[in-house]
Amino acid sequence: MTGNFADQYFNHAWLQISVSISKLEEARISETIAMIPQDCSSILDLGCGDGRITNVLVKKYEHVCGLDSSEEALKHVVSEKKLGSLDSLPFEDKSFDTILCSEVLEHLPFRTYNKALQEMERVARKYILVTVPNNQNRNLSSVMCPYCGCRFEPDRHIRSFTSENMKGLFGQFRLKVIKPCVPAKTYPNFALQVRKLLNPIFKTPFPSVAMCPQCGYSALFDNRIPANNSSSDNNKSLPLSRLATKLIPKRQQGIWLGALYERN
Repeated sequence: MTGNFADQYFNHAWLQISVSISKLEEARISETIAMIPQDCSSILDLGCGDGRITNVLVKKYEHVCGLDSSEEALKHVVSEKKLGSLDSLPFEDKSFDTILCSEVLEHLPFRTYNKALQEMERVARKYILVTVPNNQNRNLSSVMCPYCGCRFEPDRHIRSFTSENMKGLFGQFRLKVIKPCVPAKTYPNFALQVRKLLNPIFKTPFPSVAMCPQCGYSALFDNRIPANNSSSDNNKSLPLSRLATKLIPKRQQGIWLGALYERN
């Protein structure tokens, strides 16, 4: 593989992600698009991935462009598209009415993150629309590489967001609307912590789309672990851990946060 680990990781992930979209993902896409202001004719979709939002927007708006760092993902984008990074956008100042950045900021490392926010402000003419996971506890979603033992968040989320820390995201844009998106019944964090403690980390499934940041292990493309020791055996949770969470009632919570910012 060539390029840095992030590029390798996401190219690997997009190779594995099915073209079919879950009902929850359909709801997220629908609610995200509904937050786009009416006085908008051009949209730049940053971190557009396989175009699951971009390809819908192109049917509704005059000018739509998707940008992503994964060549594999961009193969599925039907609109204008650019291969690039959020910290160096190949566009003039105020090129698009709205910048959309959906499920991207949680992946960005420190240096890229701060520069990306500045670039979004520079290129957006009127609005910036951001969606992120809602109050995610990354420790609870971590997995352990079955080859080298490295623990990591399988979706490569390296930061978390709440309604509070979304407020001061930009300097030149003020927060206009923030709301939880796609309500669903989920276990509270303390219940998941109990389950994590009772269910050893080696019993946590190792997702096929994951790639270990330490050794590069991939469940589908790596033969360093015999089949009978592979991650497929990890799908069996301990009965005690399952019982512990079943006894605790779920609560209604938005899975994602959507925030719309308007230029000052």
